[in-house]
Amino acid sequence: MNRRLLALIGRRFPAVYDVIPRGPQGLLSRVALNPQPLPPHELGAALANEFVHAAWTAERLGLDPALAMQDLDDWCPTRPRKLKLPPWWPPPPDPDPHPDWFAAFHLGFAARLAVATDGLTGTKMAAVLDQALERSVSALEGAIG
Repeated sequence: MNRRLLALIGRRFPAVYDVIPRGPQGLLSRVALNPQPLPPHELGAALANEFVHAAWTAERLGLDPALAMQDLDDWCPTRPRKLKLPPWWPPPPDPDPHPDWFAAFHLGFAARLAVATDGLTGTKMAAVLDQALERSVSALEGAIG
């Protein structure tokens, strides 16, 4: 289909433009439309996705997936360290987030890692994800009580 034909159809039936995908289509690029920070549980889950992707990429390239653990302290910090987001991410939350922010962040991070470990039993990738999950759960327990 060329542009001229699409323009003719669009003049006759403007609803056709609602079917055509426009703008950012990726999971994280959707938030580029709204510059507000993600809720803490969504931010934790999205960072867990990035962590799993980094470990998976390392394994696929023949490297040790435990290399992803080097950045885990930046992406999933324990108190009193502050969160360091990857440079391609939206801005971090306000300097003074609400008191339950840290617990909600680790809940999202741990929940996403728990889902990602399903079906990986006995692999190096499972060991790395389990280690990250245990670290996040311990940070969550420390934040809650």
